Amino acid sequence: MSTVQQELNATIALRTASLAQHHSKIVKFVDEVAKQSANEPPTSVEIFSNSGRWYCRVRRGDQTTRPMGPYTKQQAERVQEARRMLIAKRGTARIMFE
Repeated sequence: MSTVQQELNATIALRTASLAQHHSKIVKFVDEVAKQSANEPPTSVEIFSNSGRWYCRVRRGDQTTRPMGPYTKQQAERVQEARRMLIAKRGTARIMFE
């Protein structure tokens, strides 16, 4: 076997090992998140209309926040998406449920 082939095989082996280690870290992280989220009810951000005015609120199990609004439908959809992103990033610890 030539030196070039040996180096190529060594490089491939290192890449395979590093991929396996990276995958293991991801699996551990997913397992931790699954254990934490199994204890909490799912959280959703919903929009609804009342007399032509649109509102947005966060729901976690039976708990809800006070409705935010009134908005136009397009504004409510933007607020909904922004709230979803913030909840995904920070969680629900800072949200005040009624």
